[in-house]
Amino acid sequence: MKYPTIYLNMRTAQGVETVDEFTREIGQSPIDFRKYVNQMAQQYRISGMPVYKSGRCTRDWNNK
Repeated sequence: MKYPTIYLNMRTAQGVETVDEFTREIGQSPIDFRKYVNQMAQQYRISGMPVYKSGRCTRDWNNK
């Protein structure tokens, strides 16, 4: 079973940029995964990066 990936994107003057990605690990509950991603997004926001969660990444990130 393939778990979905959640991306943290940020809108900048140059356009949208993907800054991180998270995939649920085997044995990790969906609730724990969601809490972890929310905590990470909050940490990015505290550091001054206005990120939002998305199911899609940018083309640049996808081509890495």
